[in-house]
Amino acid sequence: MSTFSSVVPDRKLSFMLDKQNIQKIQPYQRLAAYYDLLMDYIDYDIWVEDIEALVAPHKPGKTWLDISCGTGSMALRLARLGIDMTAVDLSEHMIDIARDKALSENLIIDFSVGNMVNYSSEKEFDVIINLHDGLNYLLETADIEIFLKNTYALLKPGGILLFDVVTPLLCQTHFRGYREIFSDEKGGYERYTNYDPNSRLAESVFTLKTDITDTVDVESHIQKAYEQSEVEAFCQSSNFEWWQILDDETLEQPTAKSERFIVMLRKTT
Repeated sequence: MSTFSSVVPDRKLSFMLDKQNIQKIQPYQRLAAYYDLLMDYIDYDIWVEDIEALVAPHKPGKTWLDISCGTGSMALRLARLGIDMTAVDLSEHMIDIARDKALSENLIIDFSVGNMVNYSSEKEFDVIINLHDGLNYLLETADIEIFLKNTYALLKPGGILLFDVVTPLLCQTHFRGYREIFSDEKGGYERYTNYDPNSRLAESVFTLKTDITDTVDVESHIQKAYEQSEVEAFCQSSNFEWWQILDDETLEQPTAKSERFIVMLRKTT
């Protein structure tokens, strides 16, 4: 039995109140076990349909890279369609879960642990995807520039890079003082997310308890929201010869009400 609540009655994280030992751990070191639950609101099948529709006019091949793949939910769906998938994530815990999911379906996917900023491979790809806020984990312009340079080098001529970006509007609307509790037999977690409109940084603090020990683990996840003008500047300064920015809901030109952008760049032949 598991329970959800979005209301925390005290400003302190209540898991901490009866625990003696608090330790900070790496992002997704323990949260990986709950990641699919956290992302349960996402309709991955719709995402796959949208991606296919966006890249179809460019007639890409079937060698794809999912960079910052999480637990592999997108990679698995694409592999089911006959796409030769390579998938990378910085968290070994996420990759372990992704491998188990692929194994349970007898799907062959080349999973590995790697950094999306400087990932390298001898293989070249027809399409590279980076979805579900992955790019927002890059807090510095220099890292985004390196990411774009490296993905350009990884693509075949005519290849497509497709990623999404969360906007300040989304963070301002949904993440200022957001709280959530989840409890299950393993202990569960508490989440507190706050957004600073000045720095445009959103920090989510996950407090994960266990009923086995008196230790509370704390993970901090920091993301930065980007304005459309900044995303345009990243694209313009990159090596990509063609690019476009779309609203993720309408797949049309963004508006002032856009909460998330879909960005597609093409390496010409």
